[in-house]
Amino acid sequence: MNVSSRTVGQRTVPTRKIPESLLYELIDGVPYYYRGYKAVLSRQKTKEEIMGASALQSAIVSLLVHALYRFLPFDDYLIATNEPGLHIAPGNNLSNDIAVFDQASLPVPLDEKYFSVPPRLVVEVDVKIELPTNVSETEYVYDKTQKMLDFGVQHVVWILTKTRRILQAQPDKPWTLVSWTDTVELMPGCSVHLMTLLRSKGAIL
Repeated sequence: MNVSSRTVGQRTVPTRKIPESLLYELIDGVPYYYRGYKAVLSRQKTKEEIMGASALQSAIVSLLVHALYRFLPFDDYLIATNEPGLHIAPGNNLSNDIAVFDQASLPVPLDEKYFSVPPRLVVEVDVKIELPTNVSETEYVYDKTQKMLDFGVQHVVWILTKTRRILQAQPDKPWTLVSWTDTVELMPGCSVHLMTLLRSKGAIL
């Protein structure tokens, strides 16, 4: 199945003052907050309750990082996790689940700011933001993916746990949507079969 990119329409900017700690990312100057942030504002949940990944999401990230480091030369790449920030332009600060950088492209030493060079690979596991009423999940995924490609990311992969699908996007190629039962090449020489990988650790049946 081929998937083409789409353009997101005007978004609604939240008017209520929201703590910066609940901000997940900034796209075109518009803040996007963690899914469930309203429950934190109403004191129904704590910040920690909405910001943590699920057990399955965590397992996917952990296993993919392990697979990447098995195939990629350790000295040539840095695999960043724990929501590495990516500054792609003024008013555009993104968060990723996994970002693989060419080691040679990074400044030495690293500082406390967001990464500002494009990763070779970005992997996202599910949508983690509270979507505005006028933006669908599909529109958000397409818009964020296109911005990363325009910034210079060579491969963007979305792993969706509810539908067990994998969306892949690369510059100047049709976007594709495949199943967890398909083998996916994350980087040259590094292919994974997500279903087999997860079953090997008892993460899914």
